[in-house]
Amino acid sequence: MWSIPIDALTATTELQTKWEAAYSIVTDPATKTSSAVHLKNATRKEYETQLRMFIKSYITYNPKVSDEDKINMGLPVHKTTRTPVPVPTTVPNVSGIDRNAIRRITISFIDSGSDHRAKPAGVQGAVIKWIVSDTPPVGIDVFTNSLLDTRSPITLEFTDQQRGKTVYFILAWQNTRGEMGNFGEIQSSIVP
Repeated sequence: MWSIPIDALTATTELQTKWEAAYSIVTDPATKTSSAVHLKNATRKEYETQLRMFIKSYITYNPKVSDEDKINMGLPVHKTTRTPVPVPTTVPNVSGIDRNAIRRITISFIDSGSDHRAKPAGVQGAVIKWIVSDTPPVGIDVFTNSLLDTRSPITLEFTDQQRGKTVYFILAWQNTRGEMGNFGEIQSSIVP
């Protein structure tokens, strides 16, 4: 019915019989000894290992075993389709800007939906777009540089010619499928 090889079934039932015999010895107070308990525990471990391997090899992923049969056996029914990762609905908020090094700005960020540093579920990292400009940018299209960082903080490096100028940047979450959420507010800092 399920196309299970006889030798695999025989090996499993032989171990079941061996474990049942060892178990029956320790249930009788007259024959229960420490060596009998040790034998029962070792036999159980061997039987469990064989049984798990048998179930994984011949039941869990066997297309001939129905989901109803798996449920009746107390086994989990695995999904056959992936759960889609949602597009992020929150934005990363800047929690700190460190300008202690020359030509380097380190930007720390957290999720706007929480007060801890964890990324939202399904998010791969934060995309930061930035531009060094004399005037504030009017749209997202003018940001010429971008970077994906999987954990806070993000460090941006600049040239000597950019020192003293203003860098404008925006952040957005990107999920594991490469889909981006909305960008947050435009932030700025002076390049040290």
